[in-house]
Amino acid sequence: MTSRNLFLSTVLAADGFYCVVGLKKGTPRQQFVETLDEVNNLVNSLLDDGFDTYFGCAKYETDDGRTAKNAKWFKSFWLDLDCGEGKSYESQAQALTSLRDFCRETKLPKPIVVNSGRGVHAYWPLLEPIGYNDWKPVAEALKKLCATHALHADPSVTADAARILRVPNTANFKNPEAPYAVKVMSMADAIEFETFKNLVGYDMM
Repeated sequence: MTSRNLFLSTVLAADGFYCVVGLKKGTPRQQFVETLDEVNNLVNSLLDDGFDTYFGCAKYETDDGRTAKNAKWFKSFWLDLDCGEGKSYESQAQALTSLRDFCRETKLPKPIVVNSGRGVHAYWPLLEPIGYNDWKPVAEALKKLCATHALHADPSVTADAARILRVPNTANFKNPEAPYAVKVMSMADAIEFETFKNLVGYDMM
């Protein structure tokens, strides 16, 4: 299994449709597929054409659209830490330090960490997939927890059921002359949903 497939199979449920999105100068290419082989073919084609390539963080019930209503299965919770001039963190190193401190303070386990080319994406994978009604309030609790502990995760991302984030083993083409590599920095063990829910303080909301 490739590192990309390992990542995707860890953070995404087995059931449902994958969503792959390519963005280039405001022109989106979005497609729903059913297998990882199809995902990789699409991703590699988009990459060859110079597209920034993203995946839907949920699995979808149908191929009718990337909406929260259609987002059916969830197997992870995620954060997006923006880095660079004028961003929440000046550097990835600073963001990683803040993420590490956040996990220590909240007792959350180490997440999967992805270098998004400029920023940092963090994922807590679950042992078993859950539905939207279970996922959404806990994602909102995670967003609140980040604010409480001054972890500057993009609040528009954390509880967005239809969110797309960058696919590992691609490129960030924001600087087309010198694209940044998008890659997994570290993997992490999956966690029971009930354990994660308790750690983010959902029951106390």
